[in-house]
Amino acid sequence: MRQDPRPAETGPRQILPSGNLPVAAKNVPPQAWQLIKVAGERIAALEAENRALRAALAEERSHATRRRGAEAFCHSLIASVAALADRVQRGCAAEPEAQAALAALQAQAQSLGAAITRLSRGNADLEREMAARSAELNGANATLRDDAEHLRQILASATEYAIYTSDLSGRITSWNTGAQRIFGHAETEILGQTQDLLYTPEDRAARVPELEMCKAVEEGRAEADGWVLRKDGSRFWAVGVKMPLLDAKGRPQGFLRILRNQTEAHAEDERRTLLLREMNHRMKNTLAVVHSMAIQTERTAETPAAFRRAFGERLLALARAHDMLAHSGWDGAPLREVVERTLEPHLGGGTERVVIKGPPIRLPPQAAVTVHLAFHELATNAAKHGSLSVPEGRIEVAWSLERGTRHRPPMARVLWRERGGPPVRLPDRSGFGLRLLRRGLAREFGAEVGLDFAPEGLECHIRLALAPPFARTGAP
Repeated sequence: MRQDPRPAETGPRQILPSGNLPVAAKNVPPQAWQLIKVAGERIAALEAENRALRAALAEERSHATRRRGAEAFCHSLIASVAALADRVQRGCAAEPEAQAALAALQAQAQSLGAAITRLSRGNADLEREMAARSAELNGANATLRDDAEHLRQILASATEYAIYTSDLSGRITSWNTGAQRIFGHAETEILGQTQDLLYTPEDRAARVPELEMCKAVEEGRAEADGWVLRKDGSRFWAVGVKMPLLDAKGRPQGFLRILRNQTEAHAEDERRTLLLREMNHRMKNTLAVVHSMAIQTERTAETPAAFRRAFGERLLALARAHDMLAHSGWDGAPLREVVERTLEPHLGGGTERVVIKGPPIRLPPQAAVTVHLAFHELATNAAKHGSLSVPEGRIEVAWSLERGTRHRPPMARVLWRERGGPPVRLPDRSGFGLRLLRRGLAREFGAEVGLDFAPEGLECHIRLALAPPFARTGAP
């Protein structure tokens, strides 16, 4: 009978994790994980079938050995009977009792020979059956090797994903090509090392690796998102999941972790969150400005019609300021654009009455809104009572830049000067425009505002910080 030349396997092959593979993680492509899961289940089934076939073959070999022994014994017994019959026939040919005993013995020998013939045919059938089952076992082994190789190729091709396994103590037991590419550790140098070296010092101090393993065992999976370390010490934001590897009885034998580098997506999420917070803050500021405008306009308006006209103009000015910021992605606005947009409704398409000059300066978002409203009040006053109320009137808007230092942000010095208009006199009361200039800019941005009501024309001096004090921030 042919023997299987390969040694019997005593357990699952260690090419890749086997057993009950967990459900797919949300951050792993469903197609890739489904292939991994199906391959793992197929490998586990083939391993069980392989072990059953080997056990059956071992039992059949034991039975065949006993049958061959019985057959040999029977042949020996027939030979002994034949020899005995020959001796009896030669020595006791004349005795009738001996002849009768000899005939009975020969009949039994013939019956035993027929039984041996049937046994031989049965042995031949069993030999053929064992050969067929051995071929089936060889085919199952080949399929097992092919499936294991297919699963290895899948893991090796998943270069965008780091996939590795660890034992119950956290020591790494397998490491795919994607893990080597993402982390920078070669398989030969990482196997047997503790997974803690992939975590940041802060997470190690907080016992994050142990907590993730506990959660994976208790709940079947643990979301594993956070900063992790490359071989060179740099960090990246990993999004993934950790799951337990279970044996056939559902007992944990280790852990599987699948993750992906999502640093750019994480930065985008943080930027979006910051933008939403900023938009919320700006919305509250805008509502506060509208509320203040309504109250101040109501105090100075002599009739409901005057209130509607003044309040509507201020709302339009506020809308223009927000329109400027929307076009820049709420990243601020150039001071020149703020001035031009403010004066545009009062010039009727002509620019010869206005001089605008100064270096390129970009105002922060909220400062751009407040400065635009302040200039709107100055331009409205000029159109009603100042230099823009007469054809020969002129306006000059100029600014300069003061460089910042380590302890002070850069500053903008802005001058609004009117000439050629009616004689200027000090106002009897403070309206919305004066309150916005003297209090709004100073309270919100620490600006310094000076107003000179000289007879030849109004002058407004503004000294405004362009950025908050420097803060050092950065990704971990």
